[in-house]
Amino acid sequence: MPTCLLTGATGFLGAHVARALLARGWTVRALIRGGPARIPELVRSGVEVVSGDLSPQNDLASATAGADAIVHVAGVTNARTLEEYREVNVRGTERLARAARGAASNALFLLVSSQAAAGPATRGRPVRDGDPPRPVSWYGLSKREGEEALACNWPGARVVIRPSVVFGPGDRGLLLLFRAASRGVVPVASGRSLVQLIRAERAAAAIAEAAARPDLDRRTGFLCDPEPISIARLSEEIAALPPRRPIIFPLPRLVLQLAGAFETTLEALTRRSRPFNADKVREMLAGDWICDGGPLSRDLKLPPPTPLPQDLAETWAWYAQAGWLL
Repeated sequence: MPTCLLTGATGFLGAHVARALLARGWTVRALIRGGPARIPELVRSGVEVVSGDLSPQNDLASATAGADAIVHVAGVTNARTLEEYREVNVRGTERLARAARGAASNALFLLVSSQAAAGPATRGRPVRDGDPPRPVSWYGLSKREGEEALACNWPGARVVIRPSVVFGPGDRGLLLLFRAASRGVVPVASGRSLVQLIRAERAAAAIAEAAARPDLDRRTGFLCDPEPISIARLSEEIAALPPRRPIIFPLPRLVLQLAGAFETTLEALTRRSRPFNADKVREMLAGDWICDGGPLSRDLKLPPPTPLPQDLAETWAWYAQAGWLL
């Protein structure tokens, strides 16, 4: 069986990717800080765990040795500064690519980037594969620079996938909206803005499929469900899930900016990153986050997505069973 070196297997999307790769017959070797004792469920599922991370002191060449594919999902989504983002999303990618050049030079290197690397739509036009990137946040800039780091340091076959908003079991991003609905009050920021979603299982299946497609060499593509949805409509769909319908109210732009500034101040005082800050507000207020996922979807022959209300209901059920809505 072919071997895939996977980073980020302990994260939300990475865990789904590990399962998707195993289901397709890959031998999955996961680079994990802390080793097998930290993630026994991965070991039970058949994943080979290699202790380590993307820092300079780790022997990444040994981790990648003999791999037929490298799927790089690991990354930082919350940080206090641009340099903190760059340390993992840019320099971590660069170190991994350089280490693998001698140890797995024939591998396909698949980088899971982000729609944030491309930036928002311009005047309502979805961003397309070949459009010049226009990241508006530190996170987006670091993901774009990570793509450039791969291009400069990996001479072999490479693919870059930019997922849109990924949700589903285990997600802590949209959890904030689900939890607000369970508590009876849903604040809606940038309600008119459009976004595109994709369920984690579907995204993981696409990534696992692309890992076996060297014919996609040099391809950068978007991964999303075809239909955009407004933030207001998404909030209404989630608000319909609890037994008692919550109150929905719009959050003024100024309030959002002040809240982001306050959270950034807390980051400076505590020296710890927070899931919401001024950098996240820049993304939220940037307009429509819509892209053209059609080309990659067709090349990977992805089946049509299940209806969004069904996906949201199943995600709600998972959160409820896991006790995450408290």
